[in-house]
Amino acid sequence: MFRIDDNELVFAFPEVNASAELRVSFRRADPPKERVSFADLVDGGLPLATGGRLVMYLRPKFVHQESYGTGTQTIRYPFAVLVTVAGMNALTGEPSKSLSRAPQNYFASPPQGGIDGYFVRGVVHPFRGGGELPQERTRLDLKVFPMKSETWAALMDRRRMSGWGPTVISGLTLPYGGERQCEPVYEDLCCFGDWDQSRGESATVWLRRS
Repeated sequence: MFRIDDNELVFAFPEVNASAELRVSFRRADPPKERVSFADLVDGGLPLATGGRLVMYLRPKFVHQESYGTGTQTIRYPFAVLVTVAGMNALTGEPSKSLSRAPQNYFASPPQGGIDGYFVRGVVHPFRGGGELPQERTRLDLKVFPMKSETWAALMDRRRMSGWGPTVISGLTLPYGGERQCEPVYEDLCCFGDWDQSRGESATVWLRRS
């Protein structure tokens, strides 16, 4: 079950790992990019108490930082995040209720940090703050899946034993999902079976209709 802390949605999975925690926030797309508050719960969802264009940020919990070569690597616990708007997947524009790899219909974080909208009929529509009246609202659903505990343990063991590089490579991007303004959508380079789909947690946020 998620909780709200400092205007962030917090998804925690202590039964998987003490570090398996993802914080989700919404910020204004333009400077100064201040965090947006959630209004009171309405019909099982959280309206965003603002108008204008927003960006959703994914922030997995910091685990530790390591040095290698001439740089450093920040290690964060990985998550797969399924996002649907009005029942349609934010990446494919098609109905989806579960993770799929062909095509990838979820965001992998890290490396994914910012998500600035959802894909419908060839166009990325921006996230906007939600209204309280039913006719003003569009439903955004988040479903968060942690990496399996045994996969995480194996990755950390491999790093300790061999000095293996970054846990998640962020150089590859998906060739679909629409043009993004804040950052591209990154390809998941983990194995599909690495995600613990038996432990997904969900939350609903109300967006304003375009």
